[in-house]
Amino acid sequence: MDNTTNKTNNDISVQMRKVGFFMNIVMGITMSLILSVHGVLGSGHFSVPSLAISIAISCILALCIGFFLPVRPAREKATAKMKMPVKILVGNIITNLFYVLIITSVLTTVMITMARHGMDMNNVPASVPRPSVLKALPRSLLSSYVVSYVITLILEPLYLKIAFKKYGIQPPTRESQP
Repeated sequence: MDNTTNKTNNDISVQMRKVGFFMNIVMGITMSLILSVHGVLGSGHFSVPSLAISIAISCILALCIGFFLPVRPAREKATAKMKMPVKILVGNIITNLFYVLIITSVLTTVMITMARHGMDMNNVPASVPRPSVLKALPRSLLSSYVVSYVITLILEPLYLKIAFKKYGIQPPTRESQP
């Protein structure tokens, strides 16, 4: 391999890392916004402070997951022998498992803890049932997963196209995909 080929491969590698960085940020923030609105509206107790807290926590968690957990390697390993479009569909299942499980579990716990604290601070009688994380979490996980999966299928290809254009990478053609 000559120096020109080596430099070209290095340049492409750097550009692809930039694409990955871009995708982590835009998908993380977008999904955080959408899932925060979905979660707060789905709770039946919408408030601006709850939404702001949910967005902040969700964005931080999404970015940490994207940059520090092995989401991409797990996705690539699990889908290595699959053909398109099954590879995309299964890959999104795996990716969303990481994000939705962690973010929804944390947000549901935080919001219910806040609600219980609010009930206590407002002297709501103990005879009034307190919300339960264990009762709310399964429904919240399921609805968040469905919303996340559909939105990811729609937005990920659009954001990837934007990232490729932004960083001057020629998108792979259908013939070149495994």
